[in-house]
Amino acid sequence: MNYGKHFVGLRYRKHPPQRAMDCSSFVQSVYAKYGISLPRTAIEQSLFGSFVPKNDLRIGDLLFFYVPGKYPFKDIVGHVAIYAGNQTFIHCVAPYKVVITKMSKPYWKKTYLFSKRISALRANRY
Repeated sequence: MNYGKHFVGLRYRKHPPQRAMDCSSFVQSVYAKYGISLPRTAIEQSLFGSFVPKNDLRIGDLLFFYVPGKYPFKDIVGHVAIYAGNQTFIHCVAPYKVVITKMSKPYWKKTYLFSKRISALRANRY
């Protein structure tokens, strides 16, 4: 997770070029640093790993959220973040860059869908 923290403050960009990120490219970059290949989009990333209850999260688990207005249904993944411990997560969100956020914030509590733990063996096969 320390590697992910060095991105804090990096600007957000949808469909990012080099040195700018969106939520899923941020997650992809952090996991790649540890030798784990993940697909490019949050929806694709949500297909990997094992479901983890919110009360059993570990640092590095992925959190998935819906984005109001992005898709017609509230159960479609539109955002991904990495659990950072102590009920916080690190993610890239427009227009604020890469940030660390408390899970207790009302918006994130409301839009939380599920969490997953990624197995390197399974993820690298996508």
